[in-house]
Amino acid sequence: MKNDTLLLFLLLFSFTLNAQNNNYVGIYEKKIKSVKNEVFEYELQILSDSTFTFHFFRNLGQSISKDENVYGKGTWKVIKNVIHFVTNANDLDEKHILNFTNSSGRFDGKNKNQFRFYHSEIPWIEKLTLQKVK
Repeated sequence: MKNDTLLLFLLLFSFTLNAQNNNYVGIYEKKIKSVKNEVFEYELQILSDSTFTFHFFRNLGQSISKDENVYGKGTWKVIKNVIHFVTNANDLDEKHILNFTNSSGRFDGKNKNQFRFYHSEIPWIEKLTLQKVK
């Protein structure tokens, strides 16, 4: 009987934790096009397996400039309604060069479809606000 109660408690705890994490799962984007035809696009995918991917695209709108793509990936966890991102050494490669360790963010208090990084060691990520699209 004692084991059944413990098992039930663990299942309920696991289900609740998983359901809370699913609130964060989705694709978040920001797209900017300037009057000079400069394009900046940010995409963060928060996945249900506690991993994430990030893509930054930039085109400065000049015929001689190339498109720039920068990627990052890693794992995430929620502590007190704050998402904490970690990039381990095995997440870094020739393509995925951004290290999100010590980056964190949360949903905007007024708009639950907006995610804001409020701390990052990547200077242009800090204070970045993204809109949930999926």
